[in-house]
Amino acid sequence: MKAIVFDLGITVKDVVERPINKDYVMVSPSLALLTGIENAIYTGFLWVEPKRILGSTGIVKIKNVGIEVDKNIEGKKAIVLPYSKKYGGIGTEIDGILAENAVVPSDSLVILPNDYDVKYILYPFVSIGLQLRKIVRGFNVLIIGGGLVSYISALTLVGYANRIYLYNDEGYKVRLYGVEEVKDGGNWDIVFAGSMRSWIRILLQLGSKEGDILALPRFLNSWPSIIPTRLNVKFIEPIKMDGVFDYIEGEISDKLFNELVVTSESIEASIPTPKPGVILNAEKIFMS
Repeated sequence: MKAIVFDLGITVKDVVERPINKDYVMVSPSLALLTGIENAIYTGFLWVEPKRILGSTGIVKIKNVGIEVDKNIEGKKAIVLPYSKKYGGIGTEIDGILAENAVVPSDSLVILPNDYDVKYILYPFVSIGLQLRKIVRGFNVLIIGGGLVSYISALTLVGYANRIYLYNDEGYKVRLYGVEEVKDGGNWDIVFAGSMRSWIRILLQLGSKEGDILALPRFLNSWPSIIPTRLNVKFIEPIKMDGVFDYIEGEISDKLFNELVVTSESIEASIPTPKPGVILNAEKIFMS
C-alpha cells in the first residue's frame, strides 16, 4: 500500500500493510492535519524511526477493528488524536494515519457526528486549551510558540487567565483579541510551551525561577528529552472530553480557521507548513 513516510526525508512509498492488533483499528484517512509535529520531523528537531508512517492527527473513516474494539464504530468518521495513552505519539513513536490503510490505537479516536464540520479537525488542540484553563485561571500566562497548539490555547484562555502573553519567534503571526504579543515575556506566573524548537532557550533567556509552573502539551512520551528540574511541570494530553465541539462551533470563526490553516493536495507543498496547520487531502493523494 502507499504511505507517506519519513526515510531521509518525507516521501510517498510502498509499504507492507500493518496487522490490526486487538485494541487497534484500521482506518482510511480523509483529511490529515499537518502541524508543528511534522515540521519538527522535517527540520530534524524531532527524530523518528526511518520508514515511520507519518500523520499525527486528522479525520479518518474506520474500516475494520481489532477483537477488543466495538464493531459498531466500523464505517464511522472519527478524529485521530495525536497521542495514545497506551502507545504514545501517533505518527512519531508509532505509525500514523498517512497510509491507504492506516492502523492506529482505538484509544486515540473521537467519533464524529454525521453532520460534522471540517473545523472539528482542531479538536486535539482545543481539548488541550480547555484543560489548560484549570491551571491558569486568574494567573498571568506566557505561551511560547506560533503553532496551532499555541494559538488555540491562547484563544481558549481569554476570560480565564488574568493576562495572556504570546511569544512567537516562528514567523507567521495571527492576531487574537485579548492576547498580547511580546518579545520579552511579560510579567508571567505560568508558562505554556507550545514550541518543540526553542522553548528551553526562551525560558532560560526570560529568567524562569525555581518552582515556576511549566505546562507542556503531551504529544509523545519521549519529548521533551530534557526538562529543567527546578520547574513544576504539568503535562496536558489531547483527550476526548465534553465541550470541545461546542467550543469550536461557538468560538472558532471561519475567518480565524482560514487564518490558522490552509488546504493542500500535495505533500511536497505542505511541509514545512506555510501556516500553523495544513489540511492535506489524503483521500485524493491515495486515490491517485
